[in-house]
Amino acid sequence: MSADSADHGGWVETDSVTLDGDLVATLVSRGGYTHPLFDVATHGESTPLPGQGVLLLAGGLVEQCGVLDDAVAMLELKSVRFNQMVRAGDDLRVRVTPGEWRETSSGKFVQQFAWVVLTRVDDVVAQSDVVMLMHQYVRGN
Repeated sequence: MSADSADHGGWVETDSVTLDGDLVATLVSRGGYTHPLFDVATHGESTPLPGQGVLLLAGGLVEQCGVLDDAVAMLELKSVRFNQMVRAGDDLRVRVTPGEWRETSSGKFVQQFAWVVLTRVDDVVAQSDVVMLMHQYVRGN
């Protein structure tokens, strides 16, 4: 992907992932979540996906979309906000907006990105400011 995200007013949108019961159950089980809210045996298909699972899936979607092809590493998640729960049957996608950047003494770039996790009907699931170490910065607006 080009380092220019101006096609959509400065943001890039990922493909989506559809949550199914198996995916939610696997993430809850492997993540070791013990809170009664995440008890798949009790709640079945209506078990919500923990926020950390939302972030895990969002990160994968962002990597797949190409906007971070020049990334070295994630440095920081800042101001993570969860706005609503998601369950099996929901689709998630991420709107990524490149932000400010600064060049390091080694010639790499530290750049901020705004991530907004959305459902199929544009409900905001989560928002986060993400700081990445990049080989090349990504142009936004």
